[in-house]
Amino acid sequence: MAASTVSAFFVLSAAEKQSLLHKIVIRRQPDKNMKCFAFDLGKVLFDFDYNIALAKIESRIEVSSQEIIHQLFFNDFARDFEKGLIGAHEFYEKFKNAFKLSATYEEFIGNWCDIFSLNKDVVNLVERLSYVYPVYLISNINELHFEYLHKKHPEVFSLFNGLVLSYQVKSLKPEKEIYQLLRKISGHEYKDIIYVDDRIDLICEAKQLNLACINFTNFSELLSALNLHGILIPAEEEKMVLKLLKDEIKKHKKTLIVGMGNTDKSDDGLGVYLTEKIKDATYLKTINAGSAVENYLGKIAKEKPDLVIFADCASISATQTCGCFTPDDIKNLSLHLTHDGSLSLVVEYLQNINCSDILFLAINGFNFSLGNNLSKPVERQLQILGNFFAKHFSKDFI
Repeated sequence: MAASTVSAFFVLSAAEKQSLLHKIVIRRQPDKNMKCFAFDLGKVLFDFDYNIALAKIESRIEVSSQEIIHQLFFNDFARDFEKGLIGAHEFYEKFKNAFKLSATYEEFIGNWCDIFSLNKDVVNLVERLSYVYPVYLISNINELHFEYLHKKHPEVFSLFNGLVLSYQVKSLKPEKEIYQLLRKISGHEYKDIIYVDDRIDLICEAKQLNLACINFTNFSELLSALNLHGILIPAEEEKMVLKLLKDEIKKHKKTLIVGMGNTDKSDDGLGVYLTEKIKDATYLKTINAGSAVENYLGKIAKEKPDLVIFADCASISATQTCGCFTPDDIKNLSLHLTHDGSLSLVVEYLQNINCSDILFLAINGFNFSLGNNLSKPVERQLQILGNFFAKHFSKDFI
């Protein structure tokens, strides 16, 4: 397909197309107990309506819009296009001949593609899930629609670990081959893949393969279904903390996570539990400093990190579950870390030797009485953080 024949607004260059093809890669996930998501595109991430396109070319076709809709949805008129068996120009010729269209190729594809609207609630949900779970896109889609959407909404497609697109892989849902590829690139067994699709016929077929299926009808029902699956959905505030952590760790060459706490005092053990949880799952350096962080000055300095993240329980506020703070924030906010007395000495020492940038990852604690059990809100934070570090900083992705 010659690039000069297509509107420059949404057609991808050869380099961009090659980059998209590289999105379909094999990625072995670090934690086989971690669930994985596979979202459909049409009527889930984006709504669409072919009537929008047909209304624009109504005067240029000799067949009723209802007949075209019938051919598209009930006679699989676009099946070979969605399966990648014919190209965009071939499909245009097929459409023109079948429905007596009098429009140029450029006019046709401009109308053919401008039929989508973003489902903002679902996209925001996918973004939040992407911080703690692998997420994939699996879609029956043709080349023109995908290139148009990717050009217009690159931020949506950047959320996914991989894209399984029918026209690229030459297989359509519910064919087994497309699901087998999803299993291969995700590194997950079917039972650990939560598959979200609006079409009940595709859901029924996927269930035969043992995927964990959710039939999408509306956003509130989707949230309810995810809750039944025990899925951790970071709140907006939590997402921003995870984003800050991800950005800071990515821009530093060596990060050291120092967990602090007393595991005999319930929630106070959070920092220790976190470092234990991620030390073997990530390439990040960790130190379990217990309740005497001042005794680890030598070890911290010896690692020569350019970013140190101290993880501890704190009394933040009644409404805030977690936060990420700088040393200056600690001074200026009414924030009480459970070990801030000894920690202040450590921070002063590190700053005096110009050792590193410093952040405090503080989780709001609820129970500091004697015991070994975390409160449910703190246990939830531990699971979210464990998933986050294992997904984004796995040893498999060095």
